[in-house]
Amino acid sequence: MQFPGMVRVIAVQAREPELMKDVENQINDLLRQRHRIQPKQDNDFSVRNLTEIMATAEQSADVMSYLLGAIASISLIVGGIGIMNIMLVSVTERTREIGIRIAVGAKGRDILLQFLIDR
Repeated sequence: MQFPGMVRVIAVQAREPELMKDVENQINDLLRQRHRIQPKQDNDFSVRNLTEIMATAEQSADVMSYLLGAIASISLIVGGIGIMNIMLVSVTERTREIGIRIAVGAKGRDILLQFLIDR
């Protein structure tokens, strides 16, 4: 609910980042006094420290980065295993051809190049 002349937001900046907690406590005390809130009553206002919100956002971004890195790593490993299996099947099926090429004088590099170019 909003009334005429009602203040919705007040932005405050501390001189030093180390003073933020003290400033926050002083603001809470002053607002409780001005709003005439008794010691056992809940506040009818909220004070937010943007440095804490920023730290939480950075922590969330870090977690997301680690999660993305883990998913990318798993994808690369699975892809590598798939390629390895395809190469293994290809070599197994063509064992006779490889033997003939080696008997004729082909080098290991030539055979490897053939398999890499084929697929």
